[in-house]
Amino acid sequence: MFTAQGIGLFPAPKKITFKCSCPDWAVMCKHVAAVLYGIGARLDEDSTLFFTLRAVDIHDLISKAIQSKTQTMLSKSGAKSRRILEDADIAGMFGVEVEAML
Repeated sequence: MFTAQGIGLFPAPKKITFKCSCPDWAVMCKHVAAVLYGIGARLDEDSTLFFTLRAVDIHDLISKAIQSKTQTMLSKSGAKSRRILEDADIAGMFGVEVEAML
């Protein structure tokens, strides 16, 4: 969701550009560095600003993620897992007898 190429929330490295009108010919002049530092400081204070910058409603994102995960879990709920140990396997593995639940 966050890093999926082309659709993730993080921009691709080639989509991030820096531009400053100062006479410094460095790719990242002190002005760009200062702006990036300021953005980082603001994001440290309030990480939800990242979603605002990307025009994403965080409540909608969480709701969709929960709904998607719930649907996946419900669709698999009828299938018996192959990862369940039988009582005899548990007894042999841990050296204890497992009593039947009433």
